[in-house]
Amino acid sequence: MIHSVLFKETKKYIATFLSGILMAGILSGCGQASVQTSSGIIMDTVFTVTVYGKEIDPAELLDAGLTLDENVLSRYSEKSLLSQYMNDAVADLTYDLEGHTIDLNSYIGRCDEMNVSSSGAFDIHIGALCDAWNIEGAVKGESEFVIPSQDRISELINDRSITDLGSVGKGIYLDLVKEILNDKGVSGAVISAGGSVLAYGSKDDGSPFKVGIKDPFGTSDVPFGIIELKECHFVSTSGSYERFFETDGVRYHHILDPMTGYPAWTPEDIERRKTIPATEISSPYPYDDVYPVSVTVIADDGFLSDALSTACFVMGPGMGIGYAAKYGAEVIYIMNDGTYLTSDGIIASDEDRLIFRLK
Repeated sequence: MIHSVLFKETKKYIATFLSGILMAGILSGCGQASVQTSSGIIMDTVFTVTVYGKEIDPAELLDAGLTLDENVLSRYSEKSLLSQYMNDAVADLTYDLEGHTIDLNSYIGRCDEMNVSSSGAFDIHIGALCDAWNIEGAVKGESEFVIPSQDRISELINDRSITDLGSVGKGIYLDLVKEILNDKGVSGAVISAGGSVLAYGSKDDGSPFKVGIKDPFGTSDVPFGIIELKECHFVSTSGSYERFFETDGVRYHHILDPMTGYPAWTPEDIERRKTIPATEISSPYPYDDVYPVSVTVIADDGFLSDALSTACFVMGPGMGIGYAAKYGAEVIYIMNDGTYLTSDGIIASDEDRLIFRLK
């Protein structure tokens, strides 16, 4: 469904955004007896853990994230399983964390399956291309932003020597957290891991969890819309506003299109999509003027929500909505002209604010 609306500034819902991407709005009026919150920097992102009850210290969940990153997921840690995978050092790529086995081979296999099923729109093996763009370094001020030459991009577009799990790492963490919360018998929790959120369990008063979608066009804490959820769901958002560098009026962001080698939906990317045969193109939706700036995925699996938000952003709504449906996930696209599109399993209503609910 497509809706030509911008977020209406009627009764503004002022929310506290966790890490500037998503907000879990259950921190007031929740009716829970005990609330514990802890925050920290993990995977170069602010993680915030809120737990209802005293069954577990939220700091333990942050520690689990640090351990997961350093020992399993980080390509910058020499002792991580991912580093061993790239060096062909060992065959067994499993790690026991909090009594739960993390199988890196299984996750990489799932990523590779999605690479095939998305016609190449999702690819964890383009670390060399990401390094050439170095959007992260430019955003942090560690280096100047320079657009790689076409020759350099052509050289690296088929380079699969560096595997980077940044597009799924937070989802893997949230899956682990869900298992730990199950083990501890926690009644309710909200975990914000950058652009990914786990809304877990339920609230005593029966009211829904509220997750805010950041307004890609705004500078305040007023969200574009609110997702209302009950029970356990994972929500991940990928957007061109998250990490980017602007030059000559073009926003070059961190979500690369593996098929073209450019950040998805930049002018160069759109032009190169038109040269890809229709049977191989990552999206049959080659906008010139209207294109995605934000994609939010709601799923029952953290890995999937994280991976699909990236894949669906690159694919565009023409293929992305149907692609997410194959995995039982729902999608909300926000386009650069302020319109939004939703998958069939989502109901949108413009009340005192824009609300998205699952059917």
